Amino acid sequence: MSDNIKVVVKVRPLIKREIDQKLFYQWRINNNTLYQIDRRGKDVGPSFTFDKVYDTTTKTEDVYNDVVKNIVEAATRGFNGTIFAYGQTSSGKTYTMRGTNKVPGIIPLAVLNLFDTIKNIPDRDFVVRVSYIEIYNESLIDLLNLRNTVRIKKTHSGVKLFTTEKVTVTPEEVLELMKKGNVNRHTGSTHMNKKSSRSHSIFQITIESRVHIEGAEEVDVVNVSLLNFVDLAGLERSGETGATGLQFKEGTHINKSLSVLGLVFKQLSEDQNKHVNYRDSKLTRILQNSLGGNSKTSIICAVTPAAVKETISTLQFANRAKTIKNTPAENLVATSSTMIQSLTQEVSSLKTELEIKKRLELNLHKDNCNLQEKLANLQRLILDSFDQNRNPDMISNARRKLHQPRRATISTLHTIQEE
Repeated sequence: MSDNIKVVVKVRPLIKREIDQKLFYQWRINNNTLYQIDRRGKDVGPSFTFDKVYDTTTKTEDVYNDVVKNIVEAATRGFNGTIFAYGQTSSGKTYTMRGTNKVPGIIPLAVLNLFDTIKNIPDRDFVVRVSYIEIYNESLIDLLNLRNTVRIKKTHSGVKLFTTEKVTVTPEEVLELMKKGNVNRHTGSTHMNKKSSRSHSIFQITIESRVHIEGAEEVDVVNVSLLNFVDLAGLERSGETGATGLQFKEGTHINKSLSVLGLVFKQLSEDQNKHVNYRDSKLTRILQNSLGGNSKTSIICAVTPAAVKETISTLQFANRAKTIKNTPAENLVATSSTMIQSLTQEVSSLKTELEIKKRLELNLHKDNCNLQEKLANLQRLILDSFDQNRNPDMISNARRKLHQPRRATISTLHTIQEE
């Protein structure tokens, strides 16, 4: 069953830099349509309509409930899911995805929702594992282990990323790993943003589940799904960002990968049967399954209300994206190739080992008890023997036996002398 990529637009409020520059709102929203306006509020230029357009007062939680929640809950049933944050630099993508300590973003909300959903499915066993990478200057970096080399491999189920994976059992563990990875991300300060992302990041959550059967070590199949949370670096104009040297090089790689992404969207929107340039960029190759493949995909386009050219570019990209069709399907995998089965077998092995140790300890305990009993019997025999040797009657009788022969000898001698 085909499923169009869902596209929404989120307009952020004016920020301090824009207010100081006396910039004004150049877009208005009405019935999920964006209209370009001039300083007097009059409509000028083209308009753009999407599945949903959120104004400056919208909370991230509302965006999550409308766009992301159903994808996360479908992942517990074996469906892949991908959520993109796309837009120009300083448009609010990272804020939307990660949020703050006080206002959680899309990823923290998804993690909490995921574990709540799992908790309410008692008839299935789940294993959740996490990985986190960034694409910096077209190089793949493992944000959970900077010394690890990340590899991409084509498999029967799509493109697989070989990187550090951490098994987690609580939402707190997942969020802690995200914080650890964020510390390792490449960021920098530009004229447009004090803390600008210098790379694309992909936070991945793999979910495995199987029917819960008490005492069973194996089942026929396991559901395996992958959730991708993609925070794209913003398209940059060096004249506006003031980027030079290394930052200019970073911006060049960012723009190139975003151009390839735009080309892939264009090709998919025109004809999904023709060749698509997935391999021209690490970003599109990793996310190949999310673009025209087996995934439920949503794109959150963040726009700046004070910009025109950059916002139009973002909205044109979003227009192409909403015509792309994916074919999401439940992913069933043989148990031998899943982590949940591997962990189950390991648990079974450890249980067997524990039982053997318990039996050995029980036998050892019995042996110790037997030895202690023998020792106690020997000690009693020794004490009884010692007590018998010290009995007064036995000593007196012994003395009589010794004295009687002596008297008899003396008596005999005396008789001889008299004669």
